Amino acid sequence: MTELDPEAPSPQADPTDTTAALAARAAKRAGARFPGEPLDRLLAELVPGSDLNTLLLHAFRRRGRARSFTAVRDQLARQPLLQPSSADARRMHALDAVAFAAASDFDAVDLAPVQPLGTAACVGVDPNNVLATLRSAEVAADPTTALALIAAERRRDAARGVDAPTLRLCASQRVMRLQPVDQPGFTPHFRLFALATAARSGAARSPDAAERRALLEQLDVWARLVAALPHAGFRVSGMRVVLSDTRLVTACFARAGIDAAELGRAARAHRPEAAEEALARSGVVLPRASREPEVELAALGVEEALVGRARGLVDEVVAPLREAHPGVEVSFDLARLEGLDYYVGPTLRVLVQVAGGLDLAVGDGGALPWLAALLSDRRERWVTSAIGTELLVKLADGGGVGSAGARAAEVRP
Repeated sequence: MTELDPEAPSPQADPTDTTAALAARAAKRAGARFPGEPLDRLLAELVPGSDLNTLLLHAFRRRGRARSFTAVRDQLARQPLLQPSSADARRMHALDAVAFAAASDFDAVDLAPVQPLGTAACVGVDPNNVLATLRSAEVAADPTTALALIAAERRRDAARGVDAPTLRLCASQRVMRLQPVDQPGFTPHFRLFALATAARSGAARSPDAAERRALLEQLDVWARLVAALPHAGFRVSGMRVVLSDTRLVTACFARAGIDAAELGRAARAHRPEAAEEALARSGVVLPRASREPEVELAALGVEEALVGRARGLVDEVVAPLREAHPGVEVSFDLARLEGLDYYVGPTLRVLVQVAGGLDLAVGDGGALPWLAALLSDRRERWVTSAIGTELLVKLADGGGVGSAGARAAEVRP
């Protein structure tokens, strides 16, 4: 079956069709203003946005009207992004309820399913990996980008300065990501639960303390969520946290004469093995599960300011987290490549032990420069994290490990 069903009747021209008339005028303007320009450049660069929307809306309206139920059914069968999730909707709702309860100190936001066109590109994601719409929008690929826009608007309406209140937001959202993957069972759309914190940096002597506080608060939420999951019927037995910091990782590789950013471009979340392959090719051996990163960094000869940065994470994040949740294991990865061109500063990874003994990486997060850029204020701090709630439902509920559709591309960035 072709994209346009040959058996469908051809739409008849309608002189009262306002959309067609507007499209004809837009096409005439483009032809007169840009004679001889190739069609791809006309559409991508030259035609004004309003005219482009008019032309595309007309084109897809006509194409949509020319299709039959048979064509629609066949497209649904062959395109995974159009198919429903294999997770039980009631169990997804139950897990969301546990997550919102654990995040009771965060304002809950019900996000729109679309964001402004270019949102993903602004945070470094290739537009080919998101689903653009015809009305200058794109389907959400990450709830934290929408939360950043909301936080920026709230910040503009609130008191600024050192005393500006900390904003804590959370959301559950189904997102769509279209990057090519070769992992069996990966799905292009899935549900995430996200936390986001907007805070102002404090005194010059400790500019990153706000990030560390936000990191601790979010890890506390994830620990409480995991602890509550068994009571909701989910088969999880524990949680492990792996911390890192892009500045520390970059410094460690620099001591070995290697550009970590270049090496990190090979690491992609939808290919979990890519980072390990890149590390193996580099030949660099760095601590991957350190409990005393400040000692490891000093031994590597990293500058004292960065050793102090690691010490701050240990004292202000790890120590209080271990005190509040003694069963949570915490370590540092000084060779984390994922997200080096995405996060700026501390990062986290959340792993959950599920039925069958699988240590499942369900969450990722860290400090990002987005809010500072949105508000043109370098003292604004933005820390986010998200877990793949759909992945947890598929692997920690019902059929457990090995059930149909068990894997999903649900770890950021």
